[in-house]
Amino acid sequence: MMNSVNGVAGGLPSQGQGAPTPGSPIGQSAQQEAADAMAFQLWVAQQASSLAKLKVFHSMAKQVNDQQ
Repeated sequence: MMNSVNGVAGGLPSQGQGAPTPGSPIGQSAQQEAADAMAFQLWVAQQASSLAKLKVFHSMAKQVNDQQ
């Protein structure tokens, strides 16, 4: 169904302002928050990888210790 207000498919009229543009302060803030979130996700992945390596090392050390 076409919206008679703005010619866009759907039944609701446009919200007016739309999404913040990258040049606006809100847009810049959103970009910074997205970058921070991506950096945090990378950090979490690195921590998970380190933890997995430590678990492997622990199991290997335990196996060697149990053999003695």
